[in-house]
Amino acid sequence: MPVENRHYETSGLLEISISSDIFSARVNTAGAYLCLEGLYLFALGIRPHEGRIPVIRMGGHREANEGGWQCAAREVREEANLRIQPLTPPTTFLVDVEHEKDALQSITWQHASDPTPTPLLVAAYRRNEQTILSLMYLAQAQGAPKPASEVKGLLLLSVEEIHAVCRTPLTLGQYLARGGKAMLSGDFDRMMILEPFLQLRLLSRILEETDFNPRWL
Repeated sequence: MPVENRHYETSGLLEISISSDIFSARVNTAGAYLCLEGLYLFALGIRPHEGRIPVIRMGGHREANEGGWQCAAREVREEANLRIQPLTPPTTFLVDVEHEKDALQSITWQHASDPTPTPLLVAAYRRNEQTILSLMYLAQAQGAPKPASEVKGLLLLSVEEIHAVCRTPLTLGQYLARGGKAMLSGDFDRMMILEPFLQLRLLSRILEETDFNPRWL
């Protein structure tokens, strides 16, 4: 389909053509920002990362001929025992992973082979001179999440808690003592600091720096 051929004037995306690279690039991983009664669901990594507990998105790698949404829905079902439904975001944000702190870019999603549903976030990176994408969708679900498969811990984060985890060192024990909601089926060292991984850090930025308002969910 015809799309505008333009380049973003940021250090990371200057060389990525939006029409030829982003909208034809391979989708490698996908996940969901699942909002449950105003709280966002994230998983705890079972292996510490540099002495900290990773806080990671619900999602993972595509299998076979899955589209991005099919991958995200399967991963959430496997990790949290929930069947999710997509929500249409007001816009799609594009981020160059190698220049994560550059300005968030708003784009119209027109991917050639994975057009719907529309993701909230497209994280792009270069590998072997190819552009690779990681997608994050907005989603909702009925019922309560439960850790499943290889996931041993889930967090339900408010907007304020998302910012707190991303801005200041916060241990799992401190998070729980503040009234944070968690579902833990494994043993976690509550003295370890929670480390926000990429998709959580970017959600914090989207909530803080843009007109995206979670209250419309």
